[in-house]
Formats: sequence, C-alpha cells, structure tokens
Amino acid sequence: MTVLDEQSRPRVAHLVVRREDDDEYVVGDPATGTFVVVPEVGARLVELFAAGRTVAEAAEQVERDTGEAIDALDFVTVLTEAGVLDDRPVEAARPAPRHWSISRIPARYVRPLFGPTAWTCYVGCLVATALMFAAEPSLLPTYEDTFIFPDVVLSLLVTNVVVVVLTVVHEVWHALAGAAVGVPSRLRVERRGIFPVLETDLTGLWALPPERRYGPFLAGMAIDAVLLFAAVAPRFAWSRGWIDLSPEVIRFLAMVVFSQVVKLAFQTLAYLRTDMYLVMATATGCRNLHQVTRLSLKRRIRRLTPAESTVLRDAHERDLRVSRWYRLLYLAGLVWMAWFAVHFLYPSAKVTLGWAAGVLVGAPVASAYWWEGIALALFASLNVLLPLGVVVRNRRRAGRAVA
Repeated sequence: MTVLDEQSRPRVAHLVVRREDDDEYVVGDPATGTFVVVPEVGARLVELFAAGRTVAEAAEQVERDTGEAIDALDFVTVLTEAGVLDDRPVEAARPAPRHWSISRIPARYVRPLFGPTAWTCYVGCLVATALMFAAEPSLLPTYEDTFIFPDVVLSLLVTNVVVVVLTVVHEVWHALAGAAVGVPSRLRVERRGIFPVLETDLTGLWALPPERRYGPFLAGMAIDAVLLFAAVAPRFAWSRGWIDLSPEVIRFLAMVVFSQVVKLAFQTLAYLRTDMYLVMATATGCRNLHQVTRLSLKRRIRRLTPAESTVLRDAHERDLRVSRWYRLLYLAGLVWMAWFAVHFLYPSAKVTLGWAAGVLVGAPVASAYWWEGIALALFASLNVLLPLGVVVRNRRRAGRAVA
C-alpha cells in the first residue's frame, strides 16, 4: 500500500463532485457507490487534485485563495479511509467491481420505459386497480389467497416461487431505471424489520441531482402497479360475467393480487427505509433521517451509547427538523407491521405449522407425507430465520470492517 504524503498526487479522475447545499458538496465514486459530504473547500481540493496538483500544492493554492491554512493530507486520508479514494498506485489499483449485467444496458434502450408515456401508464394502472377494488370489494386480498391448492405444500411452493419471481421483476425495474440514467446496480439480500427482502443497490444515484433520482426510486412500485392491474382486471371482468375463467386461474390471480398489494403497501412504510423513504429523504434533502429518528425515539426510552449520542449531536439541522414529524410515520409503521403480523403472518404460519405438526405426528417416519411435513416446517421457518441470518451477516461484516 502506498503511503500518503505531501507529495502524493491523489487519483480523483473517477470521482464525481456535486453541489448539495450552499456550502456542502457530495464527493464519491459512482462505480463503488461510495459517497461522502464535504465542505466547499473539500470540493476545491478535489478539483485541484484532478488538475494534477500534489497534496502540498493543493493546500498552498487553497490557502492563497481563502487566506486560511488547511490540512489537505488529513482530507485525503479521510477520503481514503471512507473508500472514496484508492491510495494504491495505478498499476495496482483495484479493478472495477462487477455489476449486475443490466447495468451495462445502454441508456437509450431503456429510457422509453421511464418516459412520460410510461409513467402515465403506470399511474393509470394504479388508479384503475383502485377503482376496481372500490367497485368490487370482494377482490381485496386475504391471507387465505396464498393457499391456492388443497395441497398446502404445493400451495406454498407455487406461492413462494411466484413471489420470488415478482420480487425479482420489481428489482429488475429498479436496475433498468438505474441503467436509464447511467447508474450501476447490484442485487443483494437485506432485511426490513421482520421481512427478508431483495434489494437493488443504486447508491450511485446520490451523484445525480435530486430530480433525476425519483424515477429509479419509484420504478419498482411502477411495475408492481402494472402487474397488480394485470391480475385484478381478469378477476374483475369474471366477477361481472364478461369472461369465463377456471377456478384454478381465479385462485392463482388472487394469490398474485395478495402478493402485489402487500408489496406495494410494504414500500409505503418509510420507516423501513423502503422506496418511499428514499423518495421522502430526497424530497426533504435529508441525509441520515432514519437513524436520527430512531435514535431520537430511543433516547426517550433508554440511554444512548456514546456513539449514538455523537450521531444525534452531529446530525444535520434538516434531519433533526424533519424527524420531528417523521417519527409519527415511524411509529405508525411499527403499528402497521404488528397488525400485519397478527392478521396475515400469524394466521398463515399457524395453518402451516399446524398442518406440518399433524403430518409429522401421524405419518410414518421417512414416508412421503412425513417429508411433506418437513417441507412445510421449513417453509414456515424461512421467514423467521432468513432475517436473523441477514442480521448476523451484517454484524459480521461490520466487525470485519472495524478490524
């Protein structure tokens, strides 16, 4: 590893610098999705480094411009430790990360999916679906819709496969929207409250002006609205006697409706850092709203750790101001998650585990029915174990990063 000194020439050609506020700028590497907020003098230093100045030369230039001495070497060290700069020589520099192949689709091919006509279609599908629900309330989903066959194992298998496929479509649309604005993406497994989720990492969007971030943030919900309309419309037509559908198709469409309604409702839970949270954080200009809100509520219940107290003390005034009303959404989201667990997750798990227990007790060990009971128990356990697994993984990663 190269030792940084006053004569170093930091490699900043890959960085983007964007003005965020009157006196603050975002500096980062779109390829890795690593960004930091720096004062105006920091942006000036990056500009001088890009012109080929050494650390010492850049510091001297800034001092001449402002009349104040600065520690440019410390600034470079901070950027390096944050992962924005690579302090290795060019021939040993880290290779560019491999991004999901969708990121390499030329923007001109996917921009029509996120133009004015496309967004009119997305909104139209959502409005039409809401009108059909209002006209025919029986189309609204219930937890029984997940059991589309008399065979519970087959129902869970088909439901889980369909949910995974629809979730991937949601994330693919995020990635396509990112490609439309030239931002790379990566797919990863994360956790939101009690829910395991797939997530498309589009951190590079923070290098763009706020108005260009909304489309990629809302893209997943947009395609969800289209898929929901596609599942509700045939059932609505069937309920009116306009078309004839088999019971199997009706039950399958009901399961898709359930999945899409839950997914759209989930994305509105801003307190879980979902798509709508990103939209709201962008609209309000906040930087760390979720953590600031969580810690401001936590300190009302118990004492914060020194590190947590530091976060609140150093929080941006805008985050503190917005958190005063955002905490109401945060608490409402917690209540909704508890309601969903009681009315959907608990009844579904109770049916599944009850069926599994009956099979395991009554069927001969290692018989086909016995293995069916094992499969049921595994399905029911997955939703609990997967979020816990993500928590353990993230804590291990954080521990390695600190080490």
